[in-house]
Amino acid sequence: MQRLPVGRQSFKKIRENNYLYVDKTKYIYEMIDSGDIYFLSRPRRFGKSLLLSTIKELFKGSKELFKDLYIHNKWNWKEKHPVIHLDFSSLTVKTPEKLEMSLNSFIDDIGRRYGVELADNDLYIDKFSELIRKVYEKTGQSIVILIDEYDLPMIDNLNNQEILKDNEKVLGSFYRMLKANEDYIRFIFITGISMFAHVSIFSTLNNTDDITLIDEYNSICGYTQEEIENNFQDHIKKLSLKLNLSYEESLDRIKLFYDGYSWNGVEKVYNPYSTLLCFKHRKFSKNWFNTGTPNLLVDYPLKKHDIKAISEPLRVSDGKLEKSTVENISDEVLLFQTGYLTVERIEEIEDMVFYDLKIPNLEVETALFENLIEIYSKVPIDEIIEYRKKFIGYVFSGDCEGIKETLGDYLSPIPNTLRGRDERYYHTLIFRSLLNSGLKVKSEVKTYNGNIDMIIEEKDHVIIVEFKQSNDESIEVMINKALKQIKEKEYTRPYKDKKLIKLILAFKGKEIGCKIRM
Repeated sequence: MQRLPVGRQSFKKIRENNYLYVDKTKYIYEMIDSGDIYFLSRPRRFGKSLLLSTIKELFKGSKELFKDLYIHNKWNWKEKHPVIHLDFSSLTVKTPEKLEMSLNSFIDDIGRRYGVELADNDLYIDKFSELIRKVYEKTGQSIVILIDEYDLPMIDNLNNQEILKDNEKVLGSFYRMLKANEDYIRFIFITGISMFAHVSIFSTLNNTDDITLIDEYNSICGYTQEEIENNFQDHIKKLSLKLNLSYEESLDRIKLFYDGYSWNGVEKVYNPYSTLLCFKHRKFSKNWFNTGTPNLLVDYPLKKHDIKAISEPLRVSDGKLEKSTVENISDEVLLFQTGYLTVERIEEIEDMVFYDLKIPNLEVETALFENLIEIYSKVPIDEIIEYRKKFIGYVFSGDCEGIKETLGDYLSPIPNTLRGRDERYYHTLIFRSLLNSGLKVKSEVKTYNGNIDMIIEEKDHVIIVEFKQSNDESIEVMINKALKQIKEKEYTRPYKDKKLIKLILAFKGKEIGCKIRM
């Protein structure tokens, strides 16, 4: 069984040390065959660095590394190119002065690597132009430029507009230099998290092909369902044995936790980092949230964004999604770019294109929920877990007053301005809470006649939960409607062999209604 490449970003190391590699060279071949300057945005820990490393070895002519891969018999291995690979995560980007010094040091290092002498010049723009020209003259081959995390100098300073704009000017000059030397350059590929720094790249390299939202490249990073099932069979079997699940149950659970990312609203891909860790440790956890979150999100959107807005699908126009700048980026677009929201579907209305965004999967949803609740309610997560335990205890004892008191304690600290105004808000909040406690809970359970809001399975009991919210109807009217809905739509029918409990929760302003039917 091949080793899992957890945290491995070097294509060469992966291939030489028998790590499992999911073949993405078909996308690479088609991309290089149809153009020569590209930009791709994907969240952190999503395989961008490995993608660049693969392209690097391809242009270096490392034929032996590509044996048995799609591209092996299609590439011209006689043609080799020098590669300049710039990873901004390896530079100091906290101030424009340090950024310039880091770029200078990087250029000097590349010059030494290729054995070319550069003039003693502190102006990194002139020095980089000289480097490209001299490497071209020495090798007789045009240069491949690969840039990883291009936006780090801005993302790490998003809360400091002065430094951000100065860093943006430094990068603008840098990319203008690339355009000025295009006669010496064979291929340019730039990756990052965000798409908002268009003034730095796209206004300078005006022929850049942004493939972030292009159908053909939706799955260039991440794992498709087919790739999961074809490449990880042995690891899925081991996970199944460890967790005492069937093979199909394991697949369903992996999909629930780590699938769901999309940039075209049709194809879905798995988060590769989280999926690999799940297979390695044989457990489900919130790996990506803990390691893939840009620092800015800790302070920036999570402390001001509406819970309801990120609990439900959001609609944004293509202009808002594709043309955001550092001055006008909205919370939902930033959350999309950093991986907390993904494209559910795309709709064209006349000459407008709209993107519906939603949380991609259970890993992101639970982690985001936990952080939001702690921030908004100021209630520690251990106390929230205690609320959940009380909630279930009250359901089994038929204690509606206890349920209302517990939910009131849970919801009351959340400011009124951050509360949702419809049923879905309460549904999402309570579902996430119960799920995080370890209960077997399902949301929007499909039946022949409709969808049950929520089901809780506990030993030989099934609790059918219906939520209602209204500003006009009374609590009593809402409860009666819910009971009638359960009866008419025969929600209890699939669970005849279980002990059934029907729980109705109704919300009107600050008033909470409850009804339990055994």
